[in-house]
Amino acid sequence: MINNKIQSLYDLFVQQLLKNPHSKFLFDKVNSKWKGLTLDEINDKVKSIQFYLQKKNVKKGDRIFLLSSSRSEWFLIDIAIQSMGAITVPSFITNNISDNKFIIEDSKPKIIFIENDEIFKKNKSLFKKKFIIGKVIIDDSKHETSFKDISSHCENIYLPKITRNDVSSIIYTSGTSGNPKGVILSHRSIIHNCIAAYEQLREINFKNEKFLSFLPLSHSYERMAGLYFPLYINAEIYFCKKMENILTDFKEVNPTIVTAVPRFYENIYKKIYLNIKKSNKLFQSFFETSLKNNFDDLSRLKKLQVRLFYFFLKKKIKNIFGCNFKTFVSGGAALDPKISNLFKFLDIEILQGYGQTEAGPLISCNNLKNNNPLTVGFPITGIKVKISNTNEILVKGPNVMNGYWRNKKLSDEVLKNGWLHTGDLGYFDKNGRLIINGRKKDLIVTSGGENISPQKIESYFQLYTEILHTVVFGDSKPFLTCIFSVDKGVQKSRISEIVDEVNKNLNSVEKIRKFLVAEEPFTYENHLLTQTFKVKKEQVYLKFEESINKFYSKL
Repeated sequence: MINNKIQSLYDLFVQQLLKNPHSKFLFDKVNSKWKGLTLDEINDKVKSIQFYLQKKNVKKGDRIFLLSSSRSEWFLIDIAIQSMGAITVPSFITNNISDNKFIIEDSKPKIIFIENDEIFKKNKSLFKKKFIIGKVIIDDSKHETSFKDISSHCENIYLPKITRNDVSSIIYTSGTSGNPKGVILSHRSIIHNCIAAYEQLREINFKNEKFLSFLPLSHSYERMAGLYFPLYINAEIYFCKKMENILTDFKEVNPTIVTAVPRFYENIYKKIYLNIKKSNKLFQSFFETSLKNNFDDLSRLKKLQVRLFYFFLKKKIKNIFGCNFKTFVSGGAALDPKISNLFKFLDIEILQGYGQTEAGPLISCNNLKNNNPLTVGFPITGIKVKISNTNEILVKGPNVMNGYWRNKKLSDEVLKNGWLHTGDLGYFDKNGRLIINGRKKDLIVTSGGENISPQKIESYFQLYTEILHTVVFGDSKPFLTCIFSVDKGVQKSRISEIVDEVNKNLNSVEKIRKFLVAEEPFTYENHLLTQTFKVKKEQVYLKFEESINKFYSKL
């Protein structure tokens, strides 16, 4: 086990290197074959990057911009930056130019690492700033210094002393409105997350773990849970380059643990439901019965039928995920309990956690022993979580961010007396597990004075294969309305049927009275989604403001 007194993420790497130099850690698919790098091989490559940064006079506290998809080189660059006491500023490769422009002008990086010439060309106008003194393209480049050019040079390297309180990274969260916010995370935040995650999930009995990674490492969730936590437990990471190849990658890698966001599980759920719906009405009946009812409340005959149905379904699913699979972990947003229950019937656990980039990101997580899909589990060790008198979740501990980069006003609003005001609403169940029931700023207060959480209503609609995104409105109004983004070819009449079905499960004040189907899907490109597929409600409202107002025009 790693010594928990380590001071930095680079210390974590060095400790694993000394203990397991020949262990393979990072795997990329090259010419249809998985190629792995040992910790020893990684160290040799990291030294070359360290030497390059030293030549460029990179000092402790300097920012380094990293724009790349998830791959082995991402870690090599990140850990080299950490070793120099510099600060990694990661960005999504799908970012639009305006977001990258803001991030670069706000963080003022000394060096930039870009994945390839194509991404460099797209953002070229941003890289002419005087404060940028070095540019490196990870792939081979015709115009700039490439990764290969710096990977063969290495001489004496001076590494500064780094403590846990030093800054590791500034992660810009796109948020659902305004410019991205630069969350300042220390080495302490991420190291604490790794140690706490191990304690929370120790029933997994970590040994020879394999992670299949397909989320962007520029996201705090994947950087911790899918990169540094696997390093902490001496696991292997396999980087999935294309989502369309994920089923093949599952079969080839046979992963034991996969971290993903709810959208991934929603898509699996929808595909299973769609295939069952097409195949057999009796199977569809069993499927819906098992999800709508408590299994213990079913008659003996129904129980037998449902068990037989899932027996055959399990075999098919196991063939997809592999024979060594232990658990899924879900984070980044709320996961509908129906989806978790489906996986439970298939003997596959989804451990739902809760966190924010501002908390490193981990705050709480379910475990195998006490997995309850209605909750996000117990708070992790070493932190305090309490509920304010307005039902907001507050967090205090070593995982909490230092603040927002160059934004003291917002930092002071969110961090008060060391407590992170998450903006999420919640409460504890009788066992001390945390339950999230909405966002403070999204809470709808109707003209009748009813407080309504739109997330509950929206989650019902997200279970339907025809619906991509749902946004509920009705603040200061007498009833609720909705905007839908739907799959191609779905008719309005079908959405009307779905609204009627969902309304049967809702209280009177929660029912959707009127709705609109958007003509085009919500995307990051049309500014209606964030990079992590969260709906920008303010932008949706602005786009459809006239139509929404018409819903209430005859009142």
